[in-house]
Amino acid sequence: MRNQIDSKSLYYENIGDKTIYYSYNTTVAVKTPIDTYVSENVWSITTAKHLNRIEELTGSNREYRMRYKDFRDFCIKNNINKSQFTEI
Repeated sequence: MRNQIDSKSLYYENIGDKTIYYSYNTTVAVKTPIDTYVSENVWSITTAKHLNRIEELTGSNREYRMRYKDFRDFCIKNNINKSQFTEI
């Protein structure tokens, strides 16, 4: 079940030992017990704000954002909403 973080369509969902973060309906970050994986912004200004907020919440650092392709591959490999990812 998704939980809303703010009034701007930022959500999270706990699945097993992972927390999945969504901007609108798009997976944009994954927090595991080891690390937080945040995608670079390839979407809108609002999603950029969401990514900044996720980094505040998780203590991750913007300079470690993943290239979208690498983030997408990480999610597919780890069976995280893999059907939503398309080439950009």
